[in-house]
Formats: sequence, structure tokens, C-alpha cells
Amino acid sequence: MRKCGKRLLCAVLTGALCLGAAGAAGTGNLTPKGARAYLDAIVQLQQTYGTAWTAPQGSPLSGMWQGLSLAQLVDFDGDGTPELYCGSYSGQHLYTYDGALVDLEIPRQVSNFGTDVSPTTLLYVDADKAYLVDGHEVMNGGEVRYLTKQGGQMVAALTYTDAIGENPDGTWGAHLCTVNGQSVSSEALQAALEQLTAGMTKLDYTYWNIPLEQQNVRGTVQQTITALRALTNPTAAVSAHKVTIDGKSVSLAAYEIGGNNYFKLRDLAQALSGTAAQFEVAWNGVEQRIDLTDGASYTPVGGELAALPAGSRPAALTEASVYLGGKALDLTAYEIGGNNYFKLRDLGAALDFGVQWDSASQTVVIDTDAPYTE
Repeated sequence: MRKCGKRLLCAVLTGALCLGAAGAAGTGNLTPKGARAYLDAIVQLQQTYGTAWTAPQGSPLSGMWQGLSLAQLVDFDGDGTPELYCGSYSGQHLYTYDGALVDLEIPRQVSNFGTDVSPTTLLYVDADKAYLVDGHEVMNGGEVRYLTKQGGQMVAALTYTDAIGENPDGTWGAHLCTVNGQSVSSEALQAALEQLTAGMTKLDYTYWNIPLEQQNVRGTVQQTITALRALTNPTAAVSAHKVTIDGKSVSLAAYEIGGNNYFKLRDLAQALSGTAAQFEVAWNGVEQRIDLTDGASYTPVGGELAALPAGSRPAALTEASVYLGGKALDLTAYEIGGNNYFKLRDLGAALDFGVQWDSASQTVVIDTDAPYTE
């Protein structure tokens, strides 16, 4: 392709100076277990591709980022739970989490837009959707797709081509354009792309470690790891919230993490003993798990309802195995100071008792006669 054609198409694709990472999603509604799954995926990719580094001068890929170089949380379907995009010069992956980690099907190679060899991750994001722009050999009229998430898969919201060919008079530079398989003018193509991405933030990442009008991938992996670890390894503060059970104030120590209260199982079982939501707690040594029995009176073992030491403490997400009636429960739990603390709302949902929040009095309201509601 002639250089003039490349310049024209480059202007079409890259546009004005890109914006920063403000358009990327935070952790949103991602659960701590989802954050753990994303962290595990990052570690696995670092083992596959290596950690981020740049090729030295004189090497075949001098100035190019190698290894896992880009990690970004992006909510592709606007459901409040971000997906995890990971990019490397050697490959790219997009993960989602809905109780289990899923490696969504996307092209394994990052795109190339600016030149014939210009690895680029191009994203458009807003509050309720996002697009991953996929294109290879674009300068030669290759197909470009704007991929988004629908249900459990990535689909093309728009597909286009923009090749450079001969004008009727024999000169070079005509745009031969299609949108979703239909021939259109260059102007119609630009209008379609502008309409599709209107109001969205453009994140245009280059894998070249040299000054460009694109955003460098430097530091994105560590930034994302830090955000995810805020969910898996947070700081737990002793909760200052009051607690009532069936209208009566109780002394029930808890830690607060991310706006939720976490209790010891035996503390809560002791506090609920004699109510409609009572349950027994027993250690199953054979299966190495905690067994709960709904409706059974609790048998104290000593040390229940003790006060917590003042101050904040580090917490670590733990995979405590808890069963109710022989069925495994999906509970969020943190290990704090050698003990496991469980999210109250998870326990309310599992054992079916009401949990409400009275913001005026800063009180956790437990109603053992009411069913659990979100």
C-alpha cells in the first residue's frame, strides 16, 4: 500500500489524542472471589508470557513491550461487574466472572492499526457498554470489528472495512468501504463509527515503549492487581455499628470490610440461639469442613461473643468449607487474626433470616421471623 493511503487510514482509525484511564471500570460489583479468580488469571498469564519488560536496543523487537503488559478492568455489558482484559504482544485474553472464571472467546492476537506492525489495544467505554476493537492488517483493507459482550459471549456490534484503491480517473486514494457487509461511502463509514462510539471514552494502548499519541501500557498490570487486592486482602476495622435481634440490642462483635459486617459463625450462632433462625455449628473432621444444622440449638464451646481488640487488622480472603444440610454454601469469608469471619448477608441468605440496615441509628437489624431479602 502507498504511504499516502496509510496516512489517510491512520487518521481514520486513531483520531485525536486519546484520553486516559478514567474511562476504565473500577471493581464495581465484582465479588472478592471474583477478584481472586482474576488475580489467579493474571498470575497464570505472567507464567505463560512472562512479566512486563521491554526489548533492549539492537534486538529484533527493540522498544516493544514483552510479557503480560496490559491489564484493565472494563465492564463490557454494563451489568456492574467488570471483565478483565489482559494484553501481551504475544496474545490477549478477556475474562468474566459469574461464580466461575470464563475465558471469553476473542482473537488471541492484539490488533495492529497504525502501521503493518503496530500492536494496539483499542477500547471504547462508557457506563453501560464497552467495545474492544479488533483489526489485523488494517492498512491492507482488513476487517475491523467492534466487539462487545452479550450474555456469555463476545459479539460484533459493527464490522467494517476501509481499503485504498484506484479512483475512476486512475489515480490512487479511493476509499473502498463496507459497514456490516454493505458498501458505503467513506463519509457514511465515519458517520457510522461516530454514532456507535458517541459519548464514549477512547482508550488507545500501544505496546511500543516510545513517545506516541497513544497511551503506554506501562504500570497497568500492577494498578489492576492493586485494585483487585483491595478486595482479596483488605484492611478490616472493628465495626462500630449496633446490632439488634428481633428488636433487642445485642453485643455482637464484628469487623467491617467494604461496607459489610463480618461475624464469627459461633458468635452469630450463640446470639441467634433460641430464635427462629437458630443453627448448630460443628466441625466435621472426616470431611475437613464446618457443618451447619438449621433449626438446631447451638452448643457453646467457650469464647463466644468476646470483644475484639481495638484498631484495624489485615484480612485475607479464605476458602472456608461450610455446609448446610449436606450442601456446600457459597460464603464470603476473611481470615482475620487467626479466625474466619463471614459476611452477615451471606449467612442471612443461606439460613433465611432478615437482615436490614437502619442508617439513621447505624444499626444492623436482624429479624429472625422474616425471610431474607436483598
